[in-house]
Amino acid sequence: MGASRPHSMSKEELRYAIFSRWVKEKIVTIEIDGKETFQVATPLDFWPDAPTDVVSPEELFVAAAISCYGVSLSGVSKKFHAVFTDFNITGVGILQKRELGWEFAQITINAKIFVPTASDKKKMAKVAERAHTYCLVANSMKCPVRLNYEIIIGPSSVPKSEGAEFRQYSSSHTDNQA
Repeated sequence: MGASRPHSMSKEELRYAIFSRWVKEKIVTIEIDGKETFQVATPLDFWPDAPTDVVSPEELFVAAAISCYGVSLSGVSKKFHAVFTDFNITGVGILQKRELGWEFAQITINAKIFVPTASDKKKMAKVAERAHTYCLVANSMKCPVRLNYEIIIGPSSVPKSEGAEFRQYSSSHTDNQA
């Protein structure tokens, strides 16, 4: 049994239905109609026998924030007629033990955006900030989601996993404290 495709409930509401099934121990499937089924497991931090090749809900939570930022960046850049040649994004989620158990205290998004000209660099700064402001996933998260970005003139020549100095940016939704 798969989940139904997103459909409009009204002009003000969309629904995304997903089906999950228990596999064994602390492993479940995620099933979405028309997409490949995948498994999710408790991470090694909480289950020493966790399979290392299966994603965890915690990884998916951080992935939701950075992937939403990436698609927002691409979409907002079109609206602003800002050109990029490439971008790469990393994210770090920090879990902390709190009164009711573990929860995300913060997610930090680090984006490197490559542009062809100095003119594009100026436009892209506004785009980078707007994409963060309008990211619906980050806006829906209880924890603060911080953005650091660096805009580089020229082709992408940095491996996606390499660190860098980033300009910090925070929009109003990053200061959600619950």
